[in-house]
Amino acid sequence: MKKYISLTLSLLAMLAFTACTLEEGTTPGGDSAPYVNVKQYEVTAPLNPDNDVQIRILANNKASDVYYLAEKSADKDARGLSADAYADYVVSNGTKATLEDDKQSGGKVVDVTLTDLYGEYTITAVAVNGNAKNVSSTSFTGLDWSTVCEGTYEFGIATIGNLAGSIVPTTLQVCTTNDKLYRFKDVFGEGHHLKINLLTIKGEKEGAAYTFFRIPAQGTGLTFKTYGEVSIRDLGYWQGSDAYITDYGYESGMFEDHFCFICAQYYVSAGNLGYSLASGNDYDYFTPAE
Repeated sequence: MKKYISLTLSLLAMLAFTACTLEEGTTPGGDSAPYVNVKQYEVTAPLNPDNDVQIRILANNKASDVYYLAEKSADKDARGLSADAYADYVVSNGTKATLEDDKQSGGKVVDVTLTDLYGEYTITAVAVNGNAKNVSSTSFTGLDWSTVCEGTYEFGIATIGNLAGSIVPTTLQVCTTNDKLYRFKDVFGEGHHLKINLLTIKGEKEGAAYTFFRIPAQGTGLTFKTYGEVSIRDLGYWQGSDAYITDYGYESGMFEDHFCFICAQYYVSAGNLGYSLASGNDYDYFTPAE
């Protein structure tokens, strides 16, 4: 089943990972009241973007103090507090931020890293000046995972670190908040996983059904010479065309027993390091334990 797997597809909906980007805050203007703005952006290694997030709190120069609180959204909703009452709650139960002067805006700013968040969180900041308060919130969903099965991952083309042809133990897991998101845990080393997006498109080989999945661009934690981190993606993302998946046969899939064939490209910022052929040569494979 490992070789010469093919699929005729009629429809493909492109999936894309989106990442929050850092934004600067607003200028303080001539307001006499306190003002605060909360933004978030994705963390980078060695932090874990699945469960860690960095927030930037910006306040105007009328804010004498700023407090912030991150808590489960369900807990926040269960209190049923009004907006004003919740602002008071954050001030009483949150953390007082240590802000610095922001020369660009003329206000104040601080960056805060929050770690080990699992599930849906609401992150709220409150600017205070006497009895006046201003509130800003953002949300973050920390990913949690459930084990599907143990197994082994066989590298077909990764020449980095002599991985080609090597077989490593890994765990196939599914996200508890998104049943289409899977990962091969620690497949590139501890803390370095391979995530895949399962689709609803089906294929069949020798009477066995499998489901198509995509491999969005992601780092592996591995490095190649002086070129920096090695990344992986499927050929549709590499070429910017669904035709490489739908028409040319560079598909990846998961069978009902969770056996997976992975058609992918490894690359660095300087260019291509190798990719799987549509014929099935140099595929990566996941084989579930019996």
